[in-house]
Order: sequence, then structure tokens, then C-alpha cells
Amino acid sequence: MRFLREPLLHFVVLGAALFLVHAIASDVFSTDASRRIAITESEIEFFAAGFGRQWQRPPTEDELRALVEGRVREEVLYRDALAVGLDQNDVVVRRRMVRKMELLSQDLATLADPTDQELQAFFQERQEEYRVPPRISFSHVYFNIDRRGPAAEEDARRALAELRAATPPPQRAPERGDRFMLQHDYARRSPLEVQQLFGVRFAETLFELEPGWQGPVVSGYGIHLVYVGERVESRIPEYGEVRDRLVNDYNRMRRDRANELLYEGLVGGYDVDIDEEALQRAALRSPRDVS
Repeated sequence: MRFLREPLLHFVVLGAALFLVHAIASDVFSTDASRRIAITESEIEFFAAGFGRQWQRPPTEDELRALVEGRVREEVLYRDALAVGLDQNDVVVRRRMVRKMELLSQDLATLADPTDQELQAFFQERQEEYRVPPRISFSHVYFNIDRRGPAAEEDARRALAELRAATPPPQRAPERGDRFMLQHDYARRSPLEVQQLFGVRFAETLFELEPGWQGPVVSGYGIHLVYVGERVESRIPEYGEVRDRLVNDYNRMRRDRANELLYEGLVGGYDVDIDEEALQRAALRSPRDVS
């Protein structure tokens, strides 16, 4: 019938349903103290200060009243959402609450900065994690396999012999080869940086080469002759060089440990019952058996 499609009727029905839910969940006719919402002087001052920081002026009475009414609205909806169980079986809500618990324990764990004595002990136990990687400076000559075909490697070996025979050998000779889409010269690059540019195979070979002209060395681009120049060997840094990084890493360790201690302290108050047989059956089930 036509009246069932009227928007006003929909609005009335929705309003009645919400009122019924509110009444059932929170006992709307009671005068329980838990139904009281008090906006204190400290909260009002907090709202006013926040407004002042944002707008660089104090709020008017109407603006401040709007902030207070917004706070009341938030509290009403929050309490009634809890009352009707909207926080239950909601993965997003659960995860946010878990995260807030973890952040609370982390904040408590890092109230004080670590001492130099603690940081130095931490550093001594993990020196290899802070090792400075080796670096190498090099120039290369590129030979395009697509253009030269099977002759590319032979051309490279011929050019290598000529470069080594020169007196003195040049430190760069890109004109001996083909055009290359990247640079021909690189200063103090780490293995990871070389790997990102030329690939793993090229980087591993490069850092094993002796100074001077070497090759041929293969990359994903083709064949290269490489002039190995300055080498900076890997080393353990001094404490002062990595102190800031140590502070971050040490505090991260403390936060992780605080989370574990929090969980271990709380889980002891629960009777955890896991269906081990069901767990084992599920673990043995092949992925295609899961619909």
C-alpha cells in the first residue's frame, strides 16, 4: 500500500525502534547515577584552551556551549552504544581497544630515557646489527647484448685488454661501450645500493673484485667492464655515532617487553580453554578443503 512507502512513516518507525532499544538496554525510566553526565569546570577549561590554541582567540559563549553539547552528545551515544552491545563482536573496536591497552603499557615503560650505561650494554650485545656496510666507488663500461648479440662478451674482453694496457689506465671510459640508461660513475655505494641498481649477481661480484679494471661482469642490463676505485671496508661504528639510533631501538625493545609483561600479568586471571583437537584438525586440513 502507498502509505507504507511514505518517508514520514519510515522516520516514525525508526524513531520508535531506537527509543525501544534505548529503553530496554538502559532502563530509561530509572534514575541510576550511572545515567548522569556531568561536564566539570576542568573539562570546560580544556575545551576553551583547545579552541584558543586552534583559532588563536578565546571562544564565545555560543562556541563554547557548542563544544560542550558536542561532548554530551558523544558521551550519550557512547554509553548507549555500550549498553546495546555495539562494542561486542566488532573486530575494529576490539583491535582499537587492544591497541590502546598496549600503548598505555608502552608509555609507562618509556617514561624515563635510558642511561648511557644501559645503551652501551645494549650496544655491546648487538654490535653486528649496527655494522656499517662496506662501500665502493666504481665506473663501468656497458655492452648491450641486444645490440651486439653473441659478440658482446668478446667485445668486452677486447676493450678490457686495451684499458689495462693503457699507460696509465683511465679511471673511466664509457665511450668504449654502449649508451646506458643510468649513470656510468658511482661513488661510495653500499652493497644494497648497488643491488637496487644492478641486481644481486652484479653487486655480489663487484664487492669481490680487485682494484683497477675488471670484468666482464653480468647484470640484468647486459655485460659490463668495471673500474674499481676507492673501497671503504665494513666496520663497527663508535658508540657516539649510533647513540640516537640506540635510544630508539632500546625504547622499542622496552615497549615490546612491556606489552609481553602486561599480557602475561593479565592472562593469568583467565581460564583459557582451547579446543586442541579442533586446532590440530584445522591445521591438517588442506587449503582447498576450506570453503
